[in-house]
This record gives sequence, structure tokens and C-alpha cells, in this order.
Amino acid sequence: MSRLSAGLKICLPFAALTLAACATAPVKKDAGAPFSAPTLDLCPGTSISNAPAASSTRRIIGYHPFTLVRGVTLSRAPVNACVSSAFGPRSGGAGSFHDGIDLYTRTPSTVYAGGAGRIRFVGTQRGYGLTIEIAHKNGVVTRYAHLSAAAPGLRAGAAVGAGQVIGKTGRSGNATAVHLHYEILTDGRPNDPLRIGD
Repeated sequence: MSRLSAGLKICLPFAALTLAACATAPVKKDAGAPFSAPTLDLCPGTSISNAPAASSTRRIIGYHPFTLVRGVTLSRAPVNACVSSAFGPRSGGAGSFHDGIDLYTRTPSTVYAGGAGRIRFVGTQRGYGLTIEIAHKNGVVTRYAHLSAAAPGLRAGAAVGAGQVIGKTGRSGNATAVHLHYEILTDGRPNDPLRIGD
């Protein structure tokens, strides 16, 4: 079993019913595999100018919950949510290029560490509002923005495990709805969380 598929072993051996259970009742993991939504859909009733390819039921085509980036296993969607904006050029009032994906949750929901690492930043960033950044290894960083809260005691320099609870989605900064803005950066450059590693 590859390192990438090792993170999937919790959900994949079971039927679709188990996948649904994994999506609605995630557990904290400490075995090196982050939490990631097993399936991911475009949010219903929304027009997404930079939407990835999706089926007629709005399920993202080719979505895999985990990716391997420079030897780091990462979640592509570290919260139970739907996609309200994808990576790349977009039209509308939120800017012409989107450096991450927006994962809409409607109400504040648990956000998990996308992979093991150390907290690089916890605080407010212009536009992003309450933000957490995790430094992994080999120049890989994940960013979690527009949060309503960070986990108690979370501070710069602290080690975090893959799948550890780090905060709650929110609408801080320039957000107009409760969601997580999620980025995967390599050497400071943003990448598409849904495609990196493909």
C-alpha cells in the first residue's frame, strides 16, 4: 500500500454507507494521515466561475481526498464542506485570481490540520481575517483563513498532528459567508489543492 493510499484505508474498504459515515463523523487521527472529506461537491444553487469539472450531481470529477506533496501527505479538503470557489482565475467582486479553494460550511464547523507540522502563524492577516499557517517539511505550508476561532492553546511553534482540530470555519476578514479558505503553498507559491500531486 502506498503512503498516499494509506490515508484512505479508514474509509475505502467499506461500502458507500461507510463513506457517508466518514464524511459526517470524522475522527481525530494521529497515525500520519490527515482528515479529508472522502467526497467533495460543488455547493448547490451557486454559479462558480472557476469551478473544476463536476458531474451532473455536482460531485467533483477526479477528486482524491489526499495528496502527496514533496513527501508530505496532505488533505485536499480538511473540513466537511462543499466548494464555493475553486483555485485560479474567477470573475466577481472577490478578485481575479484565487490562491486557494473556498469550502463553505454554512455554520462554524471543525477545521483539521491538513498534515503534520508546526504552527507557523496564528493571528489576523489583512483580507484573510483569523488565519492559521502550518509549516510541514520541504517548503510545504498550508493556510487556513477566515476562521471564527482557533483551537485553545494553539500558538506559533507548536507541533500539530495530521487531522488534529485546529479551529472553526468563519467569516472573518473579507469573507461574506462562513467558510474555510484553504491553500497549499510550496516555497511560498500557491497551488491548486484539488490538483497538486496529480
